[in-house]
Amino acid sequence: MVGENDLSREGAPRRDEEFVQLTRDRRVRVRVGVAADPEAPAHVIVRMVTDSSPSVRRALAARVDAPPEVLRAFADDADLKTRQVLVRNPACPPEVLALLAGDPHWSVRWDVPAHPAVDLAVRRAVAASPDEDLRRLLAGTPGLDGETSAALLVDPSPAVRAELAEHTTDPDVLAVLVADGKAKVRAGAAQNRHTTPEQRRRLARDPVADVRAALIISALLPDEDLRQLAHDRSVNVRWWLATSHATSDEILEILARDPHPDVVNQARMTSVARNRRNKS
Repeated sequence: MVGENDLSREGAPRRDEEFVQLTRDRRVRVRVGVAADPEAPAHVIVRMVTDSSPSVRRALAARVDAPPEVLRAFADDADLKTRQVLVRNPACPPEVLALLAGDPHWSVRWDVPAHPAVDLAVRRAVAASPDEDLRRLLAGTPGLDGETSAALLVDPSPAVRAELAEHTTDPDVLAVLVADGKAKVRAGAAQNRHTTPEQRRRLARDPVADVRAALIISALLPDEDLRQLAHDRSVNVRWWLATSHATSDEILEILARDPHPDVVNQARMTSVARNRRNKS
């Protein structure tokens, strides 16, 4: 509502002409009050789109009841804060979100994938963006549709495919990513809880240590496979195994006799911490 102090002489406006008159007030705080007032008529809100004050335009961009044409007008507003407010407005329509996916500033673009109003057209715009980080954020979004998953599956960036590999629930997409030619992508798949036991066994024997270590961090392997990794040729893999809460006492004892002191120390620290928790 328009503040009482600001309108002590005018009184709280109730008629359209009073609202229109207040849109011409020289005081920015008065115009901001009108822009945020839920009783302001739609034609008054539309009239204020071109207000010279960024504070007024921000108040308009934040309105969940603003007419679509008002929100659309702010998609290319010169004021960054106005566009930031717009993209965080839950009522921002999909066609505006598609425009904001191409915003020149990352802080606007990166809020698009998680917006509740995102639809397939918006996802298409994001998937086609030259911004790798934006596509990566999309790849980590839960419940992606088949078309978007298929587009991200062939994304040229290993970081994007790795994010998709870690979060997808599509078994066909995951099967492709488990066999991806980039270790970063396979490491992402190793952390996906929707992998099958067969896929996890395959990843546990991956030639790249980072993939095997990622599988340990995911805590998805049975003792049989963990026992094999206790003798892994990579010190880093054995160290990660020594840190894991899923590593049994038996395997920790094996690691406590490891030829590398870092692995031995970590295995002992994990055992001590576990014993303290059990006693408490």
